[in-house]
Amino acid sequence: MDFAGRAIVITGGASGMGAAAAELLCAGNARVAIVDWDLDLAHEVARRVGARAYGADIGDEAEVRRALEAIDREVGPIDGWFSNAGILRMEQPLHDERVETWDEVIRVNLRGTFLIVREAIRRFVAQRRPGAIVCTSSCVARQAIAGGSYAYTASKGAIEAFVRQVAVDYAAQGIRVNAIAPGAIETPLMWGNTPPAAMAEMRMAIDREVPQGRIGQPGEVAHAVAWLLSDEATYVTGSSIVVDGGVGAKSVLTA
Repeated sequence: MDFAGRAIVITGGASGMGAAAAELLCAGNARVAIVDWDLDLAHEVARRVGARAYGADIGDEAEVRRALEAIDREVGPIDGWFSNAGILRMEQPLHDERVETWDEVIRVNLRGTFLIVREAIRRFVAQRRPGAIVCTSSCVARQAIAGGSYAYTASKGAIEAFVRQVAVDYAAQGIRVNAIAPGAIETPLMWGNTPPAAMAEMRMAIDREVPQGRIGQPGEVAHAVAWLLSDEATYVTGSSIVVDGGVGAKSVLTA
């Protein structure tokens, strides 16, 4: 896929799937702007792949606007957006979860997605040009995982509903909005709440449960994102593409 002449914004682009998408899109000749709250790491990735880096807390409206205004000046009109930034906080059981934990996750994951999509739509409408947006959801938007994160699960389910609504409302203007729903992917977020001593056992459990027998790689998600942003997906909007190694298709029952 050739993205020559196109500019793409990636939030949460300093690591994991965002960094993999930045590398892939830059290799496809796109002008890529990485937005992340870890600006030092964003600069490191940007130097490695040939992108530009900007700092922002994605749940803070003022910071988002400042970063995007700088991107407008320095990168130019944006053709594609990958709203990928998100956090995961684990607190169990529900009756012990703090409201502060819930609010933090919803602020970054859901409010942050809203802010990015709103700013993307504003620019597409003002420019009177088509464009594409991809938002990061998760397999947990559809299927619960025992012992999972309540706030994270709720935020991802809401993102998929939000994507469908925006896609329908703006389809006539040539604006496409889709979601990507990863399963277990080798990223810092995947292991952020796992004690180091438990990682080997958890990895073996994932390998047992995933039909393909392994954890996914960030680049495998990045290819799906690139496709959704490309002209090869011009008739795809309001969809959620699952990249989970077959977990969602698997029944817990056996014959």
